[in-house]
Amino acid sequence: MEIDGKKKALTLLAHIGTITAYRQIERYYRNPDEEVRKWAVLALQECRMLLESMLTDENMGFIISGLGGLKDKLRFYFLMLPASDKPFTTPQKKIIKEEVNLVAKDLNCIVETVDPADKFVGLTVLVPMDVAVGTFIETGIKKCNVLGDFVFEHYYVTNTDIPDLKEIEDIIKIVRE
Repeated sequence: MEIDGKKKALTLLAHIGTITAYRQIERYYRNPDEEVRKWAVLALQECRMLLESMLTDENMGFIISGLGGLKDKLRFYFLMLPASDKPFTTPQKKIIKEEVNLVAKDLNCIVETVDPADKFVGLTVLVPMDVAVGTFIETGIKKCNVLGDFVFEHYYVTNTDIPDLKEIEDIIKIVRE
């Protein structure tokens, strides 16, 4: 069976949500084709969730995030840009770090990394599922701008992956337009 066929079969089995389907996915999961390994993991988790929901009469929601999460929080990557074409200064980078940490504390978020560069500041943050992602970053930008109006009001956020420098350069061009 070709890779696309295996992905489709795993998806169909996962949605059946029976013990038999779970065992079939589990058997394949033990020795999957490398190209389908992630599909097998997701199928196994989804089928398990459906089984648990059926057996306990509780809806066990399932959220997928490429960057993962921790307990009730999902991991997001943010890019903050300077308001002008001038790079962030060292004091501005310090203000950004302090202000986003204060906002995080107020919203029960966890700032994992702050990566200050001249053309951007990258942040990896765990945001609770009951907090709108925009609330965190927009509040952080507003608080920074009270102290000098140096952060661009538009930003980039994702929960699928952390972009490399080439991707960041492309993102900056798009956000600035």
